[in-house]
Amino acid sequence: MENKKKKIGFVIGSLSSGGAERVISTLSNELIQRFDITIITFTKSSPFYSLDDGIKVIHCREQLNQPNSIIDSLKLNYTLVSRISQIIREEKINIIIGFITSANILATIAAKLNHIPCIISERNNPLIEKVPILWVILRRLVYPLANNLILQTNGIKKIYEKKIRPHKITILPNPISTDLTELRTNTIKKEKIILSVGRLDKNKCHDKLITAFNTIAPVGWQAIIIGEGATKQKLKTLIKSYDLIDKIKIISKVKNIHEYYNEASIFVFTSKTEGFPNALLEAMHYGLPCISTDCNFGPSDLINDGVNGYLIPVDNQLELTTKLSRLIEDENLQKQFSKTAKESTKKYISKNVLDQWESLINKYIK
Repeated sequence: MENKKKKIGFVIGSLSSGGAERVISTLSNELIQRFDITIITFTKSSPFYSLDDGIKVIHCREQLNQPNSIIDSLKLNYTLVSRISQIIREEKINIIIGFITSANILATIAAKLNHIPCIISERNNPLIEKVPILWVILRRLVYPLANNLILQTNGIKKIYEKKIRPHKITILPNPISTDLTELRTNTIKKEKIILSVGRLDKNKCHDKLITAFNTIAPVGWQAIIIGEGATKQKLKTLIKSYDLIDKIKIISKVKNIHEYYNEASIFVFTSKTEGFPNALLEAMHYGLPCISTDCNFGPSDLINDGVNGYLIPVDNQLELTTKLSRLIEDENLQKQFSKTAKESTKKYISKNVLDQWESLINKYIK
């Protein structure tokens, strides 16, 4: 009997360890029951997150060389659009879904050339992202051509409403992967660990947590920072200067993140800006009492200050130190935040978010 499943094509740069890549992997694993799924990547890469065996991954190029001029950039992107179009035709894809700016633009152009609908998903904070001028121009021209733009918060929607008609914008939060939900456990003994997860760059401000830990000097506690990035050496130097090498660890490229969520007692998130904080959502889902900066965008969508966690002003070292000290000392407050944090993430559980995605996809392909 002929396969009657409709075919979805996701488009993204690669399948590395980022937040957008996790969301695509989660969506694909859940939607594969009802659709045929092909993930189109710009370059060849092994998926960081596990994928169902039924999901096809097709790359456009073995690798991409950094273009040296606008002409080189246009040539490269022409090649990528042509290849995405070819995959759409060969795989008989019914709808394309792009993730992140460059993939969104190329996916939309390829979809228009093949007369199929296109949904795009923007994951970054549009106020601070560093996008080359060519992409800024292309985004302004191309985004309005997509059938729908998925955003994660109402704050970001307000910015895009000036450029794209509001009826073409949908707010959909990130789904928490079913795998991650199933790996939660209450049987593991909580350790005196303060956890932080996020890319090691200036924007994430991990130095604030290191400095707060040094000031408080909590007996028997340690801090673990999970991430990879440009400020790694600087952070290690700071840890060494405080003589905290035995107390604060930096760990990179972790696949078993659930083990750290299960073992830690407190989660700290110190970002200056966010598109949507996946790590904070996951930590709360695991019932970790959380302290987060009240940055744009996302933390205030997740945390009701003093009810299911603490929201503190961005860059406020004193407030972070005070709230962290209070949370370390007050086990009852830890328990209260833990219970309410876990409760408040139910709407982000994969099935609830997936139903909304499926409804939107069906709107355009039925």
